[in-house]
Amino acid sequence: MAVDGTRGLVHPFIFLACTYNLWNTERWDERKRPLRRFLEIQRPDILCVQELSQAASDLILDALPSLRRVDDPFSGWRTASNIYWNAELFELVEYGAEDVGILETDRRLFWVRLVSTSGASLVVATAHFSWTGNIREIAENVNVRVDQAQRCADALASIVPDDEPVLFMGDFNDYIHPLRILRYKGFDDSFMALGREAVTTYPTFPLAQQPPELLDWMMHRGPIRPTLTSVVDFYVGEFPPSDHKPVLTTYELERGGSGGPAMTQ
Repeated sequence: MAVDGTRGLVHPFIFLACTYNLWNTERWDERKRPLRRFLEIQRPDILCVQELSQAASDLILDALPSLRRVDDPFSGWRTASNIYWNAELFELVEYGAEDVGILETDRRLFWVRLVSTSGASLVVATAHFSWTGNIREIAENVNVRVDQAQRCADALASIVPDDEPVLFMGDFNDYIHPLRILRYKGFDDSFMALGREAVTTYPTFPLAQQPPELLDWMMHRGPIRPTLTSVVDFYVGEFPPSDHKPVLTTYELERGGSGGPAMTQ
């Protein structure tokens, strides 16, 4: 919290977070202008992405020069997911990529610990759970996202103390079991926390013609609360930035949050 010395007012630390599946390089020439415009208008302070490509990463950093990302030799940070943060509001403390049994190559539970200009720390994590059409799910009649969600919850429990705020967001490819498991572990989603009905996030038209699904979520736990959340339909001309819709949520860090552990990177 920032304090105005002249008036004695306490100002909450508020920031905008976004999760976005960027659809790799599919129809990139048609989507890159809408993606740039989306970023320039929305200007998220925390951006978690899935299905990342080098072209999209370069565009993100060019459109929003204040953003930083994890730069690590592990290829998943470049080809699967990454976490971007506004360097004017946050500083990186440590990061990691945990193997939580996601079937697709290079996908992990990616996380960063940031310290805000208010002095409070925050853990931000993202994952892209396996698609329902994966070979194991078809052959064994098993929902692999149950185990993936449980392992993510366990990993975050070991990384984040109860008094430190954590955001966990991404493409869960599911709207039942990951939510059930994470809620049991103390997480809440941005829609339920505000008493709002969740909105479908896939697909966008005209890029995809499948039935609507609710795949992308933003979850939180600890001394942090959402104040506004939405799924955004965004177009430049007839094209959206991706075949998924982004979820954007404004969060407020509450008092009493942990200062976080010392840097261990």
